[in-house]
Order: sequence, then structure tokens, then C-alpha cells
Amino acid sequence: MHRMDALTCIRDRRTCRGFLSRPVPGSVMNDILTDAAWAPSASNQQPWHFHVIEGRSLGSLNEDVKRAHQEQRRGYDPSKGKTIPPQYVERTKQLFRGIRPFIAQLGDGNAAFIESGSFRFYDAPTVVLITMHADMPAVRYMDIGMTAQNLMLSAHARGLGTCAVALTLMYTDAVKTSLGLPDNILPALFIALGYPDPDFPVNQFRSGREALETCITRHA
Repeated sequence: MHRMDALTCIRDRRTCRGFLSRPVPGSVMNDILTDAAWAPSASNQQPWHFHVIEGRSLGSLNEDVKRAHQEQRRGYDPSKGKTIPPQYVERTKQLFRGIRPFIAQLGDGNAAFIESGSFRFYDAPTVVLITMHADMPAVRYMDIGMTAQNLMLSAHARGLGTCAVALTLMYTDAVKTSLGLPDNILPALFIALGYPDPDFPVNQFRSGREALETCITRHA
């Protein structure tokens, strides 16, 4: 099977928020997770653990998160309030302005689509939860990020789409109860995964990037 080269994969990948119901074959999932596990980590500690959630377990997780949201109604919108520095708030606003015309085709507002979509993982047939031991230092989130990037690039190279979902972690207690995770396991990141729906309007959107000079300080 043809594989795209690494540089094309890095620049061609985009977030997928609409998936086909087509299941991901177990052999393909194993290949993707093998690629993810080859990410670098401090002292080769490999602090990640992958939970592959599908079928009834995924349906139960969706219901449990939905129920937690209905009961607690937590929200996070960095385009409002003062939770992060202003320049990053502006980038969020740019994202919402760009994606709005695509969401409008679905009849939803930005917040409604992003929140409801995150809490059901955009109806992906497979969801991977990456966890690590709660006693690991916070800097090990760097390792989680690297394995997550490997996972998403591997999936893209194999014709699948992904969406990193962190909003659902607002209801970590519900997640841990639904999946039977012990207290010493820390949910770090969800990744929705499946075959992209080519007819889903929001899948046509791709976010931009700031000019390189805005995020570089050169020291010579």
C-alpha cells in the first residue's frame, strides 16, 4: 500500500470532524498504534497507555459524558474571558471566523458544534484515549504530545482522519468511571479516529498558521 512521504504527511494533515461509520480494521489500528509507540520519550520511559474505545464501550462513554455535561454544564471558550494571553485568544477567534461558514451549512453555531461534537467525539467509530500514570511529572505531557502526533500522522498516511479532543476531559470523573480507570491513571488526551466523510461540510475547512517570524527568536 502506498504511503505518503513524511513532509507531505506533516503539511497535508488536517483535523477531521465528520466520519463515516465504516469501522477501522484491527490490523490497521495496530499499525497506527505501533507507529505511535515509536515516539521519543524522556529516558525512553514511554509513559503512554492507549485505550482503544469502540462499539458498546464507546456508546456508553458518549452517554456518560453527555449526562455529566447536562448535569454540570461546564464550558470553556478561550475567545471570551481572560483565561489565556490576548494573542492566543485572537487566534481562536480567527479559527471560529474561518470555520463558521462551514458549520453554518449544518445549521449549528460555533459553540454548539464544537461542544456537542467534542462530547460525542464527532461520531467517530474509534476513539483512542491516551493516559499516563498520575505520579508522572507534568513535563511528561511532552511525551504524550509526541506519541499523539505520531498517531495522527500515521492515521493520515493510511487514509484516515483524526481529531484531538481535550474538551471532554472537563468531565474526567465521568470518563474514568465509564471506562473503569483506577485513581492512579490520568486521562491525557482523546483522539477521534476513522475514515473521513468527504461530503461533510466542516471537513473542507483547514485552519491556517501564523507567519513563521511571529514564533521565532533567533539567537546567534
